Formats: sequence, structure tokens, C-alpha cells
Amino acid sequence: MSSNLRIRFIHPNANGRGREPLEEVLAHGSKKLAFACAFITDAGYAIISPYLVNRINKPGSFGVISIQDPTSYKALKDMFLKYPKNTYVHLGTIFDHYEVGNYFGLMHSKLFLGSDGITTKVFCGSHNLTASALLGFNMEAATLTEGPANDPFFIEVEAHLEDCKSKSSDTLPEPADLDNRLIIEVEVDDPLEFIQQLKRGYFIKFLPKGTKDQPKLKPTSKFTICLFKKGTLKPNEPAPFADACINGITTAQNLGRKNPLQGVDASFSSIKFTITETQEDIFELCNGNTGAEDALSAVLKPTKWGPCDHVYFQRKPNREIDIKNLLDSIIRNAKNDLNSDSDFQIKRAPEPAIDEDLKIYFKENPSVIDSLLSRRRYWISRWKRKSKD
Repeated sequence: MSSNLRIRFIHPNANGRGREPLEEVLAHGSKKLAFACAFITDAGYAIISPYLVNRINKPGSFGVISIQDPTSYKALKDMFLKYPKNTYVHLGTIFDHYEVGNYFGLMHSKLFLGSDGITTKVFCGSHNLTASALLGFNMEAATLTEGPANDPFFIEVEAHLEDCKSKSSDTLPEPADLDNRLIIEVEVDDPLEFIQQLKRGYFIKFLPKGTKDQPKLKPTSKFTICLFKKGTLKPNEPAPFADACINGITTAQNLGRKNPLQGVDASFSSIKFTITETQEDIFELCNGNTGAEDALSAVLKPTKWGPCDHVYFQRKPNREIDIKNLLDSIIRNAKNDLNSDSDFQIKRAPEPAIDEDLKIYFKENPSVIDSLLSRRRYWISRWKRKSKD
């Protein structure tokens, strides 16, 4: 490393504040300001906002943020509105079982570069753009490096930032495309008859065994219960098209009396059904409020139910033809027609290298299309497509 560089460690105190050294770098970016940071919250955006004005629009300046939780969509949207030509969003995993390059994983860098054209400063560490990270609540570590702007070290930093940008999108997806929904697949004797029992004000208790996807059970998170006829779901096989669905929100988590999240308009006396995980990823739905609550218990509030007209995916469908082929195979026996091409549009920035890799991958592994459907009975989906009129 060049002897012209001066490096400071932030901080020997693991709970030291990262805000001030980060602001030093941001303020130094009068000629160029570029950064890539995994997550940004509203509080973090409030900290960096004053430094974006008159800096982020300079030539060579830009910011890249990952769209994954806990990033604030509101903060991202404001950045895109104010700095549309210099803001980029990394969309994360497309297929989490297929990794040709690192563009399929999470953009997890926390790297900030500010230059006045003569000297450059770089803040690199574990800090995300959140209050917990920057104000000393978390234990974080970082370095602040300063030196001549033409030093090879800074050229490599800029190369990394440019690479993050190249693997991100200059278009922010609409909120509807970011629906992060808990999916529970369960069998009943007659799905259509079951949903006729539901009434406004009924609640469903959910008792999973493990911790998988547990953060999505927090109050106000969305859920869908997909109902299938008995004998339909096969272990380790994709689910067929559901007969009926129950949609709603999680209203309480952990029914223990000491838990502060115990109830957001949840009425425990109105629990009419219970979903229990009898073994891993196998669920049973029964009448009444049964089973013992524990730290993983949740209350689900149905808001809408009826015959299922959507198919849910574990992973983001990459190409229109994959969706159509998949849906065609699912609903062929049900004699449902696919909608027009316009109903299957996917908002996704062009990524030539990824597209070519996937084209080859699908050609060599046609069965991978099946993995777009759940092989588990309890999972998270961000993607759904309407299957019939």
C-alpha cells in the first residue's frame, strides 16, 4: 500500500460513533462523491441527505443501495426522485440456488468515497446507513483512509464502486413488485367449503416449530394461506395450483403475556382456527384455538379469501416464457386460460451477462423451472402472477 496514505481506525471503542468520520468523507466529496451501502433507513438517509445536495450530481458521483430489508423504500424513492441519474438500486438474489457470479447475491458493501480532486477520503467498514450503526448503538468497525486522489488505492476503490453500480438497476421497482409475503401451504378436506366458514372478525393462530422466516411474522406483515385438497401436497415436490387462498396480515407475535408485540387489534377470543406444524414443513389446519403458545406463535387476521387466482413463487421469475410454461403446466387440467402478454410483464433492468448465463443454464437444466414453485409448505414469496381472469 502506498506510503502516501493516512489510515485511521474507527473506533477502538466498539460502540464508537461512526457518524462523524463518515460525514467527514461525505463533506470532502466536493468534486466526486460515490458510495455503495447495503442498507439505508429513514434515519440514515436524514444523516447523509445534506451531503448529497450539490455533490451526488457531479460527474462520476453516484450512490448504490440494496433494496433488501431493512432498507427504507421511502428513502430510496426520495433519492431516485431527487437524483434520478445518479441513484442505483441493487435488487439482490434472482435464483438463490444458482450462482455464476456475485451479482446473484446481496450487495453487502459499505464503502464511501469523497474527493475534492486533489485528495480523496474513503470510509470502509461494517456500518450501514442506519441510526443504530452510525450513532454507536451497534458494535461496528471501520477505517478512514486519506491520500492523493491519484493513488492506486483509490483507483481500486472506485473500480469496486463502479462494479456495484454496473450490477444494479437505475430503475426503482414499484412497491407492488416488492410484496414480501409469508406463504403457508396446507391441506383441508374441501378448500372451497372451508373458506365459506370464514367470517369477518375471525382470527387464525399459527404455531410453527422452527425459526425459519420468523422475522416475516412481525405485526402488519402480509400472509397467504394456500389451501389444497387432502393428499395433494407431496414432500419435496413443487406444489400444484391452490384451490383457495386466505390473505391477510399478522396482527400479533408471541402470545406470551410478557411480550410487547402481543396484539395489534388481535382478539384472542376470536381465534377460530389453528395451523400447527406437525413435522418440519408439514402443516395441519383444525378448528378452534388449540395448541400451546410459545415464542414463535402468531395470530393471523384474514382480510380476503376465495378461490385462488394467483400463483406464488419462491424466487424471482427471470423470463416471460418461463412463467408462461410454468403456469401452463399448472393450470392445464383446470382448463384456465393465460392472460395476455401484458399481464406477465416483469420490471427488470437489462443485465446482459446474467441473461446469457441464465439462457445457457435453462437450456441445460429445463427442470429448474419447477423450482419457481414452493417445495416447502412455509416460506416467503416476493413474486406472484395472476393465473386466470
